[in-house]
Amino acid sequence: MNQFICQENVITFDNTAAYEFSNTVSFLSIYILPILALTGNTLTLLVIFTNSHLNRSSFAVYVKCLAISDTSVLVFKFLSYQNKTSKHFYFPSFCTILIFFTEASVLLSIWTIVAITIERTFVVLLPLHQKKFVSAHRARMTILILTSIILIFSARVLIIPIEQSENLGLRCRPKTNWILYRKKNMTITEFGYCYIPLTIVIIGNLLTSCTVKRAFLRRHALIETRNFQQERQVKCHENQLTLMLLIVTLVFIVDFVPFTIMNIIARWGLPFNLCFTRKAFEIYTIVRSLCELLKDLNFCTNFLIYCLSGRRFRYAFYSLYKCRRHHLSPNSDHKQIPTYYTAKIDSQQKSGNSLTKANVKEAEL
Repeated sequence: MNQFICQENVITFDNTAAYEFSNTVSFLSIYILPILALTGNTLTLLVIFTNSHLNRSSFAVYVKCLAISDTSVLVFKFLSYQNKTSKHFYFPSFCTILIFFTEASVLLSIWTIVAITIERTFVVLLPLHQKKFVSAHRARMTILILTSIILIFSARVLIIPIEQSENLGLRCRPKTNWILYRKKNMTITEFGYCYIPLTIVIIGNLLTSCTVKRAFLRRHALIETRNFQQERQVKCHENQLTLMLLIVTLVFIVDFVPFTIMNIIARWGLPFNLCFTRKAFEIYTIVRSLCELLKDLNFCTNFLIYCLSGRRFRYAFYSLYKCRRHHLSPNSDHKQIPTYYTAKIDSQQKSGNSLTKANVKEAEL
C-alpha cells in the first residue's frame, strides 16, 4: 500500500481513530465469530444428523461440508493469531501448519459454494436431467475430489521456512530469501478464493435467476389442470431447495464482493492514478476492516439462512427442539412430535376428510 500513498503526506497510523476501530473489529472477528460459528454450525450438524430425510439428500452433504469448513476457518484464524501474539502459546513449527489448514479450510468452504452453484444451475437449466446431477453419492464424490485438490494445492505453503524468533514483530515471518515466494503464493491464493470463485458464482446465479423467472412467468400462463397441480406438488420440494441454496450463494456474493474490491485497491491502487491522503487512507482502513468482518460473517451465518429460507430445515430444527423439551419434561407423555412430514400428512388427511364430507352431501342431495 505504501506506493499508493501521496508522497507529500507522512502517514503515522498508530494511535488514530481508524487504528482503534480496526483493532476493535479485529477483536470481534478473532474472538466472537468463532463462538458464533461453533454454535450455529453445531446446530446445523445436529439437525442434519437427527433427520433421516434431510441426511439422505445431496443438500446434506454440502451443508455438512460447509459447517465443518466454516468453523475450521475461524478456529484456525484464532489459533494462528494466538500463535503470533501470545507470550505462552507460541510454537514456530505451528506457523506453517496453521497457515496450511487456514488456507485449505477457506478454499474448501468457498469452492463448496461454487459446487452448489454449479449443481443448482444445471438443475434449473436442464430439469429433465435432474437425476444425473443431484444425488448424495455424486455430492460426496464432488466434495472428496475438491478436498483432495485443495489439500494438494495448499501444500505449497509447507515448504516456506519460518524465522525461529521469539520477537513478536518477527513471529511466523518467512525467511528473507523466501519473501518473494510468499507474496506470489498470496497472489495465487487470492485468485483461488476471491476472483475465480466469485466470478463463477455470479454467472451461475444470473443464469439461475433468469431461468427461474422465465419458468415462473410460463407457469402462470398455463391453465391449472389436475396434471399441472400434481406436477407442481412433485417439484415443490426441489424449488424450495433451489431457493434456499440460491440465497446461500447470494449472501456469499454480498459478503465477498466488498472484500474483493478492497483487495483490488490494495493490489492495483485507486483508479485514475489517484493516491491516498491521510484522511483517505484512514477511511480506507475503516472500510477495509468492515469488509473483512463481513467476509468472516459468511462463515458463521449459514444456520440462520437455512432456518429463514428452508421450510424443511426449519421444521427439522423445530422437531429437534420439541423432542429435547419432551425428553426433559418429567410429566411428558408419549405424544408424537410434529415434524414437516407429519404436519403435511395431517393437512392432507384434513383436506381428504373435507372432500369426503362434500361428496356425502352431494350424494344426499
